[in-house]
Amino acid sequence: MPRETDRFRIAIVGVLVLTLGASALTGAAAAQTDSPTIRVESATVQPGETATVDVVLTSAPNGLAGYAIDLSVGNSNALIEGASYPDTFGLTSEPVVSEDGSSVTLEAADLDEQVQPGSTDVVLATVEVSSGMSGDITLSVEPLQFDADGGDSVNPASESGTVTVTAGEDTASTDDGTVADSSTDRSTAPASDADDADADTDAGVGTTSTEFAFPAGGIVLTVLALTLVAAFAARRR
Repeated sequence: MPRETDRFRIAIVGVLVLTLGASALTGAAAAQTDSPTIRVESATVQPGETATVDVVLTSAPNGLAGYAIDLSVGNSNALIEGASYPDTFGLTSEPVVSEDGSSVTLEAADLDEQVQPGSTDVVLATVEVSSGMSGDITLSVEPLQFDADGGDSVNPASESGTVTVTAGEDTASTDDGTVADSSTDRSTAPASDADDADADTDAGVGTTSTEFAFPAGGIVLTVLALTLVAAFAARRR
């Protein structure tokens, strides 16, 4: 009987260790999912056209009080013409474009707390870039300052975007300056899930994510722990 008791105690310790491991994996996955990133969207235009691209904060786990960023073009064949802010931000600074048009500084504050904790795909600004010849134009972004609600500093990662300038004959310019394939009848094409997601974020602030990400490793460990408990319970009977 003492040996059975010892085995049961060992099993309980094992279950606790496995459960803690599953919790750690789940927490790490959630932290990775919520990591804020400043992303510059990409676009495709024809030579001489102006590309309009959004600068997006992928997530704001603790809201967003304000920000300051620099955006620059990595090609002498392109110029930043200007920029604008969405209505989300109640206080904004006039976009400062460098004399050579290679960069722009943007600053804004969310005075009305429109960007709530947990918001995703927050449009920070829209930038206009003019192009000359065919080729790829890299748009890089550098965070200067980001503050969450309450004043805590945030250090988001950054992700560059690309404006592709093409002189293809089978493309036609759309209203927003991007290029669409003229051979595709968009009126008959079914709406995709991505189109629905874009429509949800037109106002500048995405929805709050309620998905619970549970990694596969956490599921396996939890199932194993439950199996051990059931096995030892059956033996004690």
